[in-house]
Amino acid sequence: MAFLVALTFKEQVPCGSTMDDWKQLIGEAMQIETTDTIAAFKIYERAVFAGLSTAQNLLDDVEAAQIIEAIYGALVAYSQTVMLRMKAEDPEIGGVDHAFRAGQAYGVSCVLNHLIDKLTDITGGTELGAMDAFSDTLHDEIIIQGRAAGLTVELLDAQGDILLE
Repeated sequence: MAFLVALTFKEQVPCGSTMDDWKQLIGEAMQIETTDTIAAFKIYERAVFAGLSTAQNLLDDVEAAQIIEAIYGALVAYSQTVMLRMKAEDPEIGGVDHAFRAGQAYGVSCVLNHLIDKLTDITGGTELGAMDAFSDTLHDEIIIQGRAAGLTVELLDAQGDILLE
């Protein structure tokens, strides 16, 4: 059986012998998510990979790579606006408002670090690699706020590994 390989910044992942349609997978998962949570979760995971694979296959085009770079930049800026809003609001550390802002910034940072960072600009026409390192630093700062807020969910580092402390 031949495998396709999706190239990422950090790894090569075999993705099977055929490309899944992320739209179809999302539709399938939506149909069963109220009756079979675990099966829907697994289908959504396949949809994530299928969507990233589709995006990666489009990145041989400079304009597509620049679009991803612009979206990345917008998400970084948005994450920072949330952090600065939290700073300006000066919520009580560990209070509900602090936890909400820390969680909001953490969610955006996870999109950057666990999804978009998996894409590679094969044209070399963007700064996605440098942005990856920058977003890792931002994520580390957000983790500090998440811990200070007392978030009880598992926190992931910039590479997607569970932080045990």
